[in-house]
Amino acid sequence: YFKMGQIVSCRKGLLGEEWVNSLAKLQDRVPARSGQDALDLAYSAFEGGEEEFHRIFTDFDSSPLAAASLGQVHRAMLRENGNEIAIKVQRPNLRLIYDQDFKLLTKVAKLIDKLPSNNKNVGGIESSWSKIISDAEMILYREIDYRDEASNAVRFAENFARNNETLPSAADWLRTPYIYTELSNEQILVQEYVPSIKVTDKAKLDAANVTQEERFKLADDLARAYLRQFCSNLFFSTDPHPGTCIIMPRIVMYDFGQAATLTQNQADGILEIIEAIIDTDVDRSIDAFLMMGVLVDDADLNQIRTKVAENYRKATSSEASNVTTTNNTESKGSDAQVMSYFTLPAEYAFVARAITQLDGSCKSLDPEFDFISNAAPFIVEI
Repeated sequence: YFKMGQIVSCRKGLLGEEWVNSLAKLQDRVPARSGQDALDLAYSAFEGGEEEFHRIFTDFDSSPLAAASLGQVHRAMLRENGNEIAIKVQRPNLRLIYDQDFKLLTKVAKLIDKLPSNNKNVGGIESSWSKIISDAEMILYREIDYRDEASNAVRFAENFARNNETLPSAADWLRTPYIYTELSNEQILVQEYVPSIKVTDKAKLDAANVTQEERFKLADDLARAYLRQFCSNLFFSTDPHPGTCIIMPRIVMYDFGQAATLTQNQADGILEIIEAIIDTDVDRSIDAFLMMGVLVDDADLNQIRTKVAENYRKATSSEASNVTTTNNTESKGSDAQVMSYFTLPAEYAFVARAITQLDGSCKSLDPEFDFISNAAPFIVEI
């Protein structure tokens, strides 16, 4: 429920500003445990308990910087060198809660899949609720092991630090906090403290004199970052809500608890479909679908091609709004048939989720933001 609320909180067009502003608290302002509770949890995460914790850290701030569904973040310092750090402390009993929730969700999914009306599809796409829950379970369990998050963060940083002829370093426009992997464990994540501003905090952006032109560039840079993650790095953060995409004034990306990988064919297919959409190229779109592996074996390519061509015509024609009611009904029937030819691997569900949240985050910087349009100028880098 927290994750669903975070996703919706990025979409003002769905619920309206009042609801979205309220749900935005789920990004980083969930009611926090007391500072002493957080300390006790941190003590328990170290084999040497309180003594070991205070041997490593000092000046632990009992007021959290942020609090979300799985944990809360506190400032502190390393006793050894005085470096400012942020300590992410996991909420208690998460594994037990996950075990109970997924046991129930798995039972419900199996019951839904057995319904005669289900037809082995979800939202018109060939899939099953059991598979969706299974895929989600795999990703979400990783999120409650902060060692995985530390590894993801290091991998993300290394991907963007690469510097070669075709993929220049992103150091001048994007960064991630340094991760102290040797101090992190399953329930504690220790990282560099980086002062920053949420992309949706207009008051602080104004106070920092971030111009509208600079905000447009930040939105472009986020699109650029995700294009690179999808199509070059083959590894991406699935959760770019405003609490994890920050500026200082470069983009700072936090929170890699949820990350996913892509195969080379999947990445090539994503790049191909982006270029096909830009060019409204029907045949290239079909090639991209095949490359991505999103079509069932008996898919009617001619019917898909016809529907893609129709959609491109509607997108580029001012006459799209003049379609009659009869045609709309026929189109809906055709849509359902065409959608039945598609299957959705879990990786693409997470790609779609990332783009959805990215769109909501970036629209606060650039109201006209569109991932494909904003990413298009950077395709030459891939």
